[in-house]
Amino acid sequence: KINGLDLLLSLGKVMVVEPSPENIKHIVNRIKLSGQFGLSKPDCSIIALSFQLKMPIMSTDYAVINTAKSLSLDTLIPGKSNFEIVKTTKFCSICKKHSDLKFMYCNNCGNKLIYKRLKG
Repeated sequence: KINGLDLLLSLGKVMVVEPSPENIKHIVNRIKLSGQFGLSKPDCSIIALSFQLKMPIMSTDYAVINTAKSLSLDTLIPGKSNFEIVKTTKFCSICKKHSDLKFMYCNNCGNKLIYKRLKG
């Protein structure tokens, strides 16, 4: 019995490529800094490979596309022409100021910060 993928690999018609550990680490750090959450290791790997190969990501996964767009990577979304970027930040409900995700309390008034999603 012939496995289709093995046949294509042996003929050189399909190539399996993984991102370098350095690119994965670089992208994971940038994802953390951008405030994106909920990405799996495979999602991060796909984004790192797109970065490494300088090729667009084709996906219908909103988390992957949002993150790729926030990192200025090219994306292709089947059936969509416009896409909205959503960023997570921390927000003070008292003085209405946004803060970095690393802070738990407002630097201005000391109130506990809450997570807020911003469309950008």
